[in-house]
Amino acid sequence: MRIEIKVPQQGLTTEYVVLRKWMVSIGQKVKKNMPVAEIESEKATLEIESPADGVLVEITAQVDDELTIQQVMGYIETEQ
Repeated sequence: MRIEIKVPQQGLTTEYVVLRKWMVSIGQKVKKNMPVAEIESEKATLEIESPADGVLVEITAQVDDELTIQQVMGYIETEQ
């Protein structure tokens, strides 16, 4: 099953964030809650955690891209 990695809500007024780096590569195994990317808002830099165990199969956002809240950044394929 394919699981989306999305930009989480960052407070009430944040409308967008900037993707600063991917911590994993396509094809790499990830564990649930493992940091997979780093984003920056006007107030903070945060790590995005994997929503599930699996393999990173697709990246839809590149470093320095401006992303909106709940935008899909990539996909993890699980075994279920």
